[in-house]
Amino acid sequence: MSAIEQVKSHLDIVEVIGQYTQVKKAGRNFKALCPFHQEKTPSFIIFPDSQNYHCFGCGANGDVFTFMMQIENLTFPEALRQLAQRAGVTLAPPTPQEKEADQQRQRLRELNLAAAHFFQRQLRHSPAGAAARSYLEKRGILEQTAHDFLLGYAPDSWEALSRHLHSEGYSEQDLRLAGLVVERDDGTSYDRFRHRLIFPICDRRGHVIGFGGRMLDPEQMPKYLNSPQTPLFDKSSTLYGLDRAAQAIRRQGYAILVEGYFDVLTAHQHGYRQVVAPMGTALTQEQVRQLKRLTQKLLLALDADAAGMMATMRGLEVIREAMDERDVPVPTARGLVRFERELDGEVRIVVLPAGRDPDEVIQADPEDWQERLERARPVLEYVLERLAAEAELDSAKGKAAAVQEALPLLSQVHDPVEQAHYVQRLAQLVQVEERTILAQLQQQKRRSGHPGRAKLPPPLEIPLSAGEAETVEGFLLALLHRFPSLTGELPPGTSSLLAREEHRSLLDTLEKGQLAVLPDALRVYLQELEQRFQSDLQMSWEKARQALEEGLGRLRILNHERQYQQCRYMLVQAYAEGDLPLAQEMGQRLSILSQHRGNIPTPPPSRLYPDLRRHLGETEEPAAESLWEEER
Repeated sequence: MSAIEQVKSHLDIVEVIGQYTQVKKAGRNFKALCPFHQEKTPSFIIFPDSQNYHCFGCGANGDVFTFMMQIENLTFPEALRQLAQRAGVTLAPPTPQEKEADQQRQRLRELNLAAAHFFQRQLRHSPAGAAARSYLEKRGILEQTAHDFLLGYAPDSWEALSRHLHSEGYSEQDLRLAGLVVERDDGTSYDRFRHRLIFPICDRRGHVIGFGGRMLDPEQMPKYLNSPQTPLFDKSSTLYGLDRAAQAIRRQGYAILVEGYFDVLTAHQHGYRQVVAPMGTALTQEQVRQLKRLTQKLLLALDADAAGMMATMRGLEVIREAMDERDVPVPTARGLVRFERELDGEVRIVVLPAGRDPDEVIQADPEDWQERLERARPVLEYVLERLAAEAELDSAKGKAAAVQEALPLLSQVHDPVEQAHYVQRLAQLVQVEERTILAQLQQQKRRSGHPGRAKLPPPLEIPLSAGEAETVEGFLLALLHRFPSLTGELPPGTSSLLAREEHRSLLDTLEKGQLAVLPDALRVYLQELEQRFQSDLQMSWEKARQALEEGLGRLRILNHERQYQQCRYMLVQAYAEGDLPLAQEMGQRLSILSQHRGNIPTPPPSRLYPDLRRHLGETEEPAAESLWEEER
């Protein structure tokens, strides 16, 4: 048994969650007020049999590792270490290389904190820091806010910081590794930040990992200067203010994304603590994944100019790729129900006045900012209006270009009434007949050929088994490790199909190709999976690709059945407790899931890896249903 499995076997998820929220017995299961969002009626259910939890209010779900990662804002290795200690399980000692890397990161954290305190003292007490203090006052930043965010000032000197840090016992190599100095051609170095307002950048645990510096002299370039890539700092995976915003994001149920340091500072200063910024760079998938652990609702408050529009469009694409998806029912002309994929989350746009940043709006009128948050626009409505506003509508070519740009967005709306609404809205905006846009939309659908339909999840024809899900997940991970290029074949949201958090962590590592940094416990676990499925992996790449598709289809089956059984449980509990609104909601969910179950035929599974059927206890191949072949 691996260390990960030992930890799970020694812990009861009910007891772990019970340390964070009061749990009560409810039949065979337990319920509680969700610790991840505010609610008055318990919708957070713990299932001891499967050692999983699910919140029917905010959608949070997972196992004991997922819970610890979400509640404490940890990575999987960090959650594993904490839970192993709680379970009394001894993890394998780190290798000399891992131990050295850990020591190096700890020293860099201490060095960055020492640098932050130096900058902070310069801002608060030195005569030279007067310019930075004056600038903060001009921008409306209070002294308490500056203290809370460790704001500082870098003196106008080539070696003031490095001299100080050398006196604290840090070497020149330490400073270079942390990105605090720049090396000259002759081998000497100088301070990277000079005569700048300093913004220490923290990781999710509050450790200082890097710095941002804003110019104070108009002749300085660039306007903003960030630390370079270091063992601690990667700006593409860092969100400014997340360490201070995480609890508020969980509590409020949504996160607000802004563009700059001052937007975050001003928002927090006025009580909007769920605000973060993506380090002055385009939003990345890793940044969205960090927010996804906290909430499924994002508000984008970006500039209202053309550049802001482009940033919004890029951000929406990144959000779609990074967030999970869910199945939605779409009626077909044959009277059946087809299920397609849509974003399992909500994204809205906070519309700002032209030429004004969030911090300017908040400083001028906090009530106006609050109203704009409450009136945040649905993405498609906002984008259609922006496309129409920027299109050359006095020419046929301009109208056609605007419609073509909008079609991919319209095709992602699966509800026919909602789609008809947006088609009508676009027709009004670009002054084109609705039937023309509908014809273009139908052409695009025919060209795309509904690529997702061949991968639709069939209904489950066998009893739900947690062991089955773990077996299929383990096989797919071993398959991806054996055929690394298959990670490019994975559809967005694949990780949401996996039931075990260690499997999600391994999948993320495999997708990034970062096996060298795997913690020892996960590396051993992956080796065990490879050994377990060794005979199943003797196949060509093409066969492996088909096996991957079949395995993903089977996981969708299990994911669907898990939702079905959980909803049925909630329905029974709601009736028993007289909660008729909840019973009605669960009844509606069950109706949709039942339609999904009955109207999507089952493709023939597991033809390509007979040994996997043996692992699952199957002895015969089920026959393909003719309706499946017809639909394909």
